[in-house]
Amino acid sequence: MKTARESQKGVTLVETLVALAVMGLVIGALLVLLGQNTRFASSMRERAMASIAADNLMVEAMVLEEATELGESEGDVTVGGETLHYRRAIIETGVDNIVRIEIDILAPLSGQRLGHAVSMRRTS
Repeated sequence: MKTARESQKGVTLVETLVALAVMGLVIGALLVLLGQNTRFASSMRERAMASIAADNLMVEAMVLEEATELGESEGDVTVGGETLHYRRAIIETGVDNIVRIEIDILAPLSGQRLGHAVSMRRTS
């Protein structure tokens, strides 16, 4: 003969609360993952724009004659609707008529380096 407990079908309150707690943890973990993914995508876009800016400034330094004056210069460059800060250093290499050109692209607020380019150029 079946007892009253065995004949009842359904889920107890404790089982329901445990299931809700597990679902809450899973949903919380998914939200954290989604937030990290969004930040990562934003960071990668910013770094890609910085790389493009560094390449553009390096091409300018390789082509323009006035871009080979020794020393450091700074400025802002706009790429993809974003304004980034750059620092360009032109350094003697010790080899006649050859200079080293270094370009750093920096985040406007934090100053963090987002992109970097280095090249050599013959001066006239």
